[in-house]
Amino acid sequence: MSKYERIIKRVFETRAIEYGTDEEIPFDRGHIEDAMEELEIIVRNVPDIPYAYRSRKRLPSEIAEYGYTAVIIDDTRVGANPTYMFTKTEQLIEIPEIVNQTHQTSTSVLPRAVRKYIGKDEQGALTQVRYAGLLDDFTALDTYHLQSHLRMRVKGREAELDDLYVGVDHDGGHHALAVEAKGVGETLNKNQLIRNTRGIEQNSSYPDSVQTLAIKLDKDGFFYLLEFNICEDSGGTDRVEMDRVWKYEFI
Repeated sequence: MSKYERIIKRVFETRAIEYGTDEEIPFDRGHIEDAMEELEIIVRNVPDIPYAYRSRKRLPSEIAEYGYTAVIIDDTRVGANPTYMFTKTEQLIEIPEIVNQTHQTSTSVLPRAVRKYIGKDEQGALTQVRYAGLLDDFTALDTYHLQSHLRMRVKGREAELDDLYVGVDHDGGHHALAVEAKGVGETLNKNQLIRNTRGIEQNSSYPDSVQTLAIKLDKDGFFYLLEFNICEDSGGTDRVEMDRVWKYEFI
């Protein structure tokens, strides 16, 4: 059993004593550190533990058997520190087997100087998409990269967006393109997409129109560009709807 699995299980066991297992269970960094101390486990990057169960890992079966699906950041809690939550709402977004369109792009569009050095992770995916101009094609906008690793506040808590673009339509209108990227072994997360989108929407420095996009790289080297609609249901709860998916292959 990995360090992360032992720690997250101990956090769950401790917090479930207080909250039971019929509702969503909040926890914070202090609870993680307490579990590490009890188990005598050292992890240098503590926030990576909840992040792993937001984007990379399924929860251990001992937690999942109670209906919990993932860890999310709970922006409804008071306080500046991140408050995480074991949620029973499905969070991880899988790439559908059937996509809307499939395209091929030559690697010759990538600058020769960087072509052989581009990594296979999410940063490499972002680099290739940017140099190849794939967002122009996907959005039918003239897109301009504005900033990477954009840190912002969402309801008082920090969030980080992988890439922010500005798209210009045929009438000269501006649109903020919030782009999240995931490499091999990582999965898109609904909570993260919602927080990224709301963070840009709430910042008057950016266009009022916000489009939520994602880039996913798979183990076979294919790129997937996805567009989402972030909306509220009748109860005021944010929902994530997948609008379309295009598949790209660099040849």
